[in-house]
This record gives sequence, structure tokens and C-alpha cells, in this order.
Amino acid sequence: MADTDTATIRYHDDSWQIQSGISVRAAIEQVGLDPELVLAIIQKKLVTHQAIIQPQDDIRLVNIVTGG
Repeated sequence: MADTDTATIRYHDDSWQIQSGISVRAAIEQVGLDPELVLAIIQKKLVTHQAIIQPQDDIRLVNIVTGG
């Protein structure tokens, strides 16, 4: 069971427990990913990288896809 002050970040088959109260961008950087290459989704809604993570959030990261 996760600590009540933490949130979960999921990216592909990986997941990390991170402290709540920090920005999504800081959390992405904390787990070693490039915030410029992923989008964050919480409760099926796209959130900005400035959003503050709340306890028990489940954040899914998806790749940004570009092309022409």
C-alpha cells in the first residue's frame, strides 16, 4: 500500500512513487525523464507541467508524438 503523502507516476511498464506537493515537471525530472517529451494525464485529463501533485494522484505519462 502506498504512503498517503505520495503519488504514482506511470510510464510504459515503469512506475515510481513520488512525494506529493511538487510540480508535475519536477516529478518527471525526478524520475529521470525529459518533461519536453511527455504529457501528463491525471484522472483521464491532460494537466500542465505546472500542476501540483496531490496525495494519491495516479499520473500517467504518454509520449508526445509529432510529425507531418
